[in-house]
Amino acid sequence: MADTGRTWLVRRAERLYGDRLGRLRHSELSWHIAWKWLPVLVAVGFIYGIIAEFTGNPSSQRSPGLFSDVPLFVTSSILTGLVLWSLTLFWSFRRLLVFDRGLVYGYAQKQTARAIFWNDIDATSLRTVQAPAGVEADGLLKTLDKKSKVTLGVSGRFAVVFRGKPSAIGAVGSTGQGPAAGAPQPGFFTFSMSRIPDRLVAEIQQAMVESGLQPAGSTVPKALPPVQISSAVRLDQA
Repeated sequence: MADTGRTWLVRRAERLYGDRLGRLRHSELSWHIAWKWLPVLVAVGFIYGIIAEFTGNPSSQRSPGLFSDVPLFVTSSILTGLVLWSLTLFWSFRRLLVFDRGLVYGYAQKQTARAIFWNDIDATSLRTVQAPAGVEADGLLKTLDKKSKVTLGVSGRFAVVFRGKPSAIGAVGSTGQGPAAGAPQPGFFTFSMSRIPDRLVAEIQQAMVESGLQPAGSTVPKALPPVQISSAVRLDQA
């Protein structure tokens, strides 16, 4: 069986929202570790270390001179940089959860948790795209109004795209049965990843079929294989 990515946050979301969204079918990971920031932030760590040497050195004549303990200075500076770099990991990973009745994202905190129920998704808009090697697929997907596109993934040359309407499911008083009053209007959602999203698409389509919202063998356009794109594409183009 393929790994379903049941981290503790995923298990928590499954426990909190499973009664409204049904069984957790699949979780898909989008990730991009910011290695290029590592040397930059290590350099920042050395800058902090230098500042600490000049501002934290006592004025006593018997105190040791500046940079008297070079190994400690180097070690503490590198550790400071690594700690700063580790903070980038908080936005280096995102997961999209597929439940029986819809998708869930932003579930790390209850107030940001959102669901997109199957009846709020335009099944005909579901498709996948593939950008050239080294190009981010999400960066090529454009809308006339920037607010009408929500990026759910982090990075990748492949992306799943669909049109839908989110519902708050973690907020106090939310029923989780559909969009609440004042909810955002339907928009486009993109989820980028580094490999072909065949499993993610298959789980979404199968869940729609089992929910009775997309009849088996219907004429809904195929989402796979991914459409090759190499330049900007307007999602809201008629």
